[in-house]
Amino acid sequence: MKIICIGRNYSEHAKEMNSALPENPVFFIKPDNCLLRNNQPFYYPEFTKELQYELEVVLRINRLGRSINKRYAHRYYDAVT
Repeated sequence: MKIICIGRNYSEHAKEMNSALPENPVFFIKPDNCLLRNNQPFYYPEFTKELQYELEVVLRINRLGRSINKRYAHRYYDAVT
């Protein structure tokens, strides 16, 4: 599985982080083990002083496409978490 992420595309969050909003979103890749599946627990070391976390929306894209009209976008994914 390939996880392609889009970052710095949410203007309110960029303001919270005192970060400039780029002209174009930033794309980056994550390993598939970064997803917690089937309600598996998340572990972190006891010595952790501060744990940063975010909630993300993930769509599983199940078809190839290009220049897809917003009206038909729902046809190109089959799972949301």
